[in-house]
Amino acid sequence: MMDFFARAKAKHLKLGCRGEALAVKLYRKRNCEIIARNWRNSTAHDGSGELDIVLFDGETLVFAEVKTRRKLDNYLPGANLSPEQKKRILRGARSYCRIKHISNDISKRFDLVEVIYDGKHLHDIALHENYMPFSAPEFLTQN
Repeated sequence: MMDFFARAKAKHLKLGCRGEALAVKLYRKRNCEIIARNWRNSTAHDGSGELDIVLFDGETLVFAEVKTRRKLDNYLPGANLSPEQKKRILRGARSYCRIKHISNDISKRFDLVEVIYDGKHLHDIALHENYMPFSAPEFLTQN
């Protein structure tokens, strides 16, 4: 039984990695500069989260969250993005800016990339720029 769950988790992680690779490809086609993938604040244990992709789109620093599903059914991949996940992404982005000494003057945004990939074929990829504000106090004050 445990082997089943381990395989399911490995399959899920593999799908997520493939979705992120497809998102990177999309950004590179748009002439964006990828700065980091799967960035974590290794010194913090405060739930600051992981950033899927950090990039520059022109002079704008972008924190991209990638959500991948195997098939399109009644809801899009981004529908799985909970307020708690948004809070962790925002904290991760703020940690990244603090650790990397990113000026407050630099324009920043959050993107959401939704990928439908069945393991063999890319069925759809959608980029949603500015899916949440960089200063989102409603996410930081929720318990």
